[in-house]
Amino acid sequence: MFFPSKRDVWMTFIIWLFALLLMVPPVLFPEFGVWMTPDFFDQQWIKILILWSIGLSLLWIWFKTGYTIEDNTLKIQYGPFKKRIKIEEITSIRRTRNPFTDPALSIDKIEINYERYKTIAISPNDHVVFVHQMLIQNPSVKFDSQFEDEITEQP
Repeated sequence: MFFPSKRDVWMTFIIWLFALLLMVPPVLFPEFGVWMTPDFFDQQWIKILILWSIGLSLLWIWFKTGYTIEDNTLKIQYGPFKKRIKIEEITSIRRTRNPFTDPALSIDKIEINYERYKTIAISPNDHVVFVHQMLIQNPSVKFDSQFEDEITEQP
């Protein structure tokens, strides 16, 4: 089952702003900005290639961030980056609102502890359904009390 990432407005603004700033000016305004680059890189097509690949990577992250639960595995995709976690290795899940970099497009995240000391925070659009799907695969997962109340209320 696929769960798209929840998207915050501020994250939407930042990703789209930087993607557009990296992709539009080199094409429409080639002399805009100060380019302190070696002579080899002082070709317009090289500047466009480099800046467009960064801009397209940001858009790839925007459109392809999500989480899939299948075959007893949690598959995390964050644009070009992918990670797999065996669901039976997950020990605990808790809500978090940390602003640090994780494969998530929202500050409203769930933190997953797995293996011995590994942690990752993700932001599925529907936390409760996501956790219910994980519980089907691994009923021994522990939750913090606030999150547990939401899980038990859902039928």
